[in-house]
Amino acid sequence: MAFKEHNPSFSGKYAVLLAAGRGSRYQDVKQDIIFHGKPLWQYPYELLVSILGKSNVVVVGKDFPGGDTRTGSVLKGLEALPEEAERVIIVEAARPMLTRGQVLQLLEDEHPSVSFVRPLVNTVVYRCGEYIDREKLYDLLTPQAFDYKLLLEAYRSGRFTNVTDETRIMYEFHGIKPYFIETGSNLFKITYPGDLEIIESIYKNLQEEKC
Repeated sequence: MAFKEHNPSFSGKYAVLLAAGRGSRYQDVKQDIIFHGKPLWQYPYELLVSILGKSNVVVVGKDFPGGDTRTGSVLKGLEALPEEAERVIIVEAARPMLTRGQVLQLLEDEHPSVSFVRPLVNTVVYRCGEYIDREKLYDLLTPQAFDYKLLLEAYRSGRFTNVTDETRIMYEFHGIKPYFIETGSNLFKITYPGDLEIIESIYKNLQEEKC
C-alpha cells in the first residue's frame, strides 16, 4: 500500500497509536498477532495513515520503545509530535477494527476532550455487594481526541503515572469534562486469547459492509 506523507486538509492534527503493550492477560504480544496476513497493529495504522498521512502518525512501540506503563507510552508519543500539533487522537492497537468514519468523527470534533462510549449491558456491582445503576454509566472506549497542548501540559505535570484513560487526566488536571460520542461495538478491545474470535466476527461484518 502506498502511503501519503501528509494530508494538508488535516493540518495540525495527529495520531498516537499505542502498540507497545506486553499483553500479560493475553499471554502474548497481542498487537503483533498475525490476523488475515498482517499484525493487528497494522490495521489501525494503515487506516490512520490513509487519512492523516504517514508523517502525522506516531506508533509507540514501533517507531520507538514504549514506557513502563500506558501513561509513560502516551507521554512518549505526545512528546514525539511537533510543536505545531493542535489536536491529537490516542488510538490503541488492541482495538484494531476502528473505522474511517470513527476517525473522521474525532478529527472533525472541536471539543478539547472527546471519547467514544457504549452503554453498559451488564449489571455492575461493587465488591462489597452494593449495586450501581448502569443507566447512569458509560463504558469508555478509545480512540479519544484532545487539544494537544492541554493534554501534553497535564502529562508533563508529573501528577499521573499509571492512568488508563486520558479523559480522566484532562478532567483531573484541567477540570475539562469529556464530550461523549455513542458508537458501535467494533471498538471491542482484545484482552484475552478468546477475544480474537470476536475480532474475527467484527472483521467479517465490516468486510460485508464494504461490498
